[in-house]
Amino acid sequence: MPSSDYKFGTLLLKRTIPSLQSNQPPLRIAYRIIRPSLLQGTKAPLLVIHGGPSLPSEYLETLADNNLAIQNRSLILYDQLGCGWSSIPQQDEWYGVKQMARDLRELLLHLRENENVVQFHLIGHSLGGAIGYEYLKHKLEAPDEGRDVPKCLTVTLSNASTNFQLSDSERDRLFGEMQKQQTQLHQESSHNKGLQKLFFLKHFCRTDTIPPVLTSALSRRGKDWSAKEYLAKPLDSTICRVYPPILIIRGEYDFVTEACTRDWESLLANDDKSVTAREVVLKDCAHYPHLEQQHEYAEVLEIFCSSVEDNN
Repeated sequence: MPSSDYKFGTLLLKRTIPSLQSNQPPLRIAYRIIRPSLLQGTKAPLLVIHGGPSLPSEYLETLADNNLAIQNRSLILYDQLGCGWSSIPQQDEWYGVKQMARDLRELLLHLRENENVVQFHLIGHSLGGAIGYEYLKHKLEAPDEGRDVPKCLTVTLSNASTNFQLSDSERDRLFGEMQKQQTQLHQESSHNKGLQKLFFLKHFCRTDTIPPVLTSALSRRGKDWSAKEYLAKPLDSTICRVYPPILIIRGEYDFVTEACTRDWESLLANDDKSVTAREVVLKDCAHYPHLEQQHEYAEVLEIFCSSVEDNN
């Protein structure tokens, strides 16, 4: 893709940690806009939140391929604090799902002020889905803080669990089943790293070989912080719930199984009991469907986003 199709930017974070206030260097969030000339076009940009923790956003860049259904939209990618081209502070106090949701709000304010982004579609992959949910939730809990941010037209939670302990448990269960099968078949891979690779190619990324963008991102994983205790909780019943349309995407073989995603529907129901969330299960995909079934994934996104834009 020509360099003119990229625009790079930096957000200086305003967030502070009181216990560290005496020695806090400026922290930055690095972002890039792909196809910036389309930013104020008729189709709103896609802002994508990467997973991890601390898995750089480069593994999502294939969404920018020019032969996909979403080719007429700008794409906004950024590296969360702790990875990629963003700052990597070592103190654990900087990290957490809710902290990352606050950083997302700051980024959106920056994009409105500096890039004239007035509306967008939010896509959260894996951990990024939890960050997206916490952003939506806080926006309803503190409406005054959300007045100046760009309008969120839709939210796509891709391969995102409501309960990280449960998804870890499901991953372990599936690995145990594979280990048992391999042992019964007397395969040596059940006793070495070969089993780990087989598991990855079945329940993480079902491609013939691991895509280079994913290999690179995994090798450049940043700050090791834990989100294992994350559990998506509903809004307080006293708060008015009005969510944008929600799309849940899950892979048929994803270790983030149906048990891990089923609660999104109730968590994201509006006060009038209308269901804002619908789920799409992509066949022969696991945890990285945008790499496994690239065209189908982009088509699902485009149909969903366009349908909402057409009705607005």
